Amino acid sequence: MAANKISKERAERVRLVLVATFFVQSMVVTAIIVRIPEIIENLGLSNNLALWGTITGFSGIGSILSLLFASRIIERLGTTRVVLFGTLTSTVIAGLLPIITNYVVYFFLILSSAFIFSLFNNAANEQALMVQHRLKRVIIGGVHGAWSLGVGVTSLVSGLLAAYVPLAIHIGVLAAIGFCIHLALNTQLMNRDEQRLSKPTQKHEAKISWLKTPKFVWLISLGMFVGVWPELVMGDWMPLYSKTILDLEPVQLAVPFAAFSAAMIIGRFGTGWISERIHVNKAASLGGYVGAVAMTLGLVSGLTLINYNVWLAIIVESVFFFIAGLGESIQVPAFYSAVSHIREIPSSQALARMNMASSPMVISAKALMGLLASTVGLVWAMVFPILAFIASGLVQHMVGKRARYREAQNLNAFPPTGTIPVQVMKD
Repeated sequence: MAANKISKERAERVRLVLVATFFVQSMVVTAIIVRIPEIIENLGLSNNLALWGTITGFSGIGSILSLLFASRIIERLGTTRVVLFGTLTSTVIAGLLPIITNYVVYFFLILSSAFIFSLFNNAANEQALMVQHRLKRVIIGGVHGAWSLGVGVTSLVSGLLAAYVPLAIHIGVLAAIGFCIHLALNTQLMNRDEQRLSKPTQKHEAKISWLKTPKFVWLISLGMFVGVWPELVMGDWMPLYSKTILDLEPVQLAVPFAAFSAAMIIGRFGTGWISERIHVNKAASLGGYVGAVAMTLGLVSGLTLINYNVWLAIIVESVFFFIAGLGESIQVPAFYSAVSHIREIPSSQALARMNMASSPMVISAKALMGLLASTVGLVWAMVFPILAFIASGLVQHMVGKRARYREAQNLNAFPPTGTIPVQVMKD
């Protein structure tokens, strides 16, 4: 008799390959973060940060366009082929970015990269959900944690190499190594037959008009934007801030970002542990307020202490950024968890509309950040992510009230003497 599912041993191997794929891909595509000031110089935009912010912001249109086609492409080609195409193509683009000197060409490259990465992300997460369904335990957190771990590792390595290795060689060699690793890893992912066996049966979901989308979805969309914005600013603008405002060397400017990334890794891997002790949205609301205070103190301490001792300024700033990273780490997982409390439309539709609504906000915010940096200065522009931290805390509070109300309704639906079946999923 033919098997009707893949073995748990095979599913476990695929899980490890997915973890490795996310780790390697994050190292390749985010290695350039610490060296963004050099990219800006290559493009001749050192005195036009408004245009730089517009380029990075509107490149996100690629992700939005990808959302329109991703499900059909993945259905036709299968998740493994899309993952292979996504990882290899985005790796090649990452290797080319350091040699680009025309900002129009650079824009279209990162626009294409955003489109391709969105395809990869959807396909890889879909295969991760298949594995999760087979293993009957949550694995998504570990897969995404591998991405954050890769960001932290590559920021430190890039900071060390920046002082000795030219930008093009650094990123080019890393991209070449990543390309070869992805070729090997992809052969270990599920084939089409395994994907067919592992895909959970889903009931048909009726399409609900956009006009009938619950207001709660739009509230979460706003929350997703303000929740992710501090993390995006730390990646896009903090290296430039450390170089132009604090006049740090590449090795030094990698430290604050690495501290923030390390906290993101710890916080995301610890989200399950936190949610067992305090409601996840309540914890995230507190994290938003703490993040705002910590980021403010980090920026102020860096500016104040840099005139006395450079490394003291870096260490103190990094400690506060680490605390801010802990507050940031739980924001997005908490908003995603709130989607399960939406009853009016299927969760798949709610997630799609949430992402479609928050993406234009991010694009506009990136352009605005560049405009602020060019007009009021980069120091004052950093108030923007601090305000986003506060706004995220407020939205988390509102979302949490709704979530706790719905959870209470679910509990009250069971009679006091009735038996409530509980399924425990261990990470």
